Amino acid sequence: MLPRFTGAIEQVPPVYSALKVDGRRAYALARAGEAVEMKSRQVTIHSLTLLPGAAEDLEQVTLTARVSKGTYIRSLARDIAHALNTVGHVTMLRRTKAGPFTLEGAISLDKLGERAKARSLEQALLPLTAGLDDIPALPVAPDQARALREGRRLAGIAAKPGLHLATDESVPVALVELSEGELRVVRGFNL
Repeated sequence: MLPRFTGAIEQVPPVYSALKVDGRRAYALARAGEAVEMKSRQVTIHSLTLLPGAAEDLEQVTLTARVSKGTYIRSLARDIAHALNTVGHVTMLRRTKAGPFTLEGAISLDKLGERAKARSLEQALLPLTAGLDDIPALPVAPDQARALREGRRLAGIAAKPGLHLATDESVPVALVELSEGELRVVRGFNL
């Protein structure tokens, strides 16, 4: 069954998700008892494997998945169970990688709490740019940086359409999106 769920697939996100439906969070609508219709969307399951020894007891299996952004693992488990004419749920979910972040660099909540009490939290923090590593940098002039910090849009910027990290002399200014020749702020940084 797993090869059927590998590659580009259509997935319906769960109603208890943070996605917006008519401007409101789906989970808020569902909790209020309103009917929520989630639209199917395409996601990519790069790999989906059954861990060795997991096939002995099909009452409970452990899968490893490498997926595209926007994939809901609980929905994937639901869809696999439905395809097997049964029901299923996720009992444990462990994210081992998200963007450039892996378990090797992770800090437990206990360790984080200890660092906070010891007032050494700064030593555990990564720079803002660590989480934006896959977004192309877009150098801007100081006057453009000021305009972006004020939330203004810029026109006439020579760059490819899409998301960019606007920087002023390597200092992050804002996460910006270039569309139809206009640069708009998606998220500003107060650095």
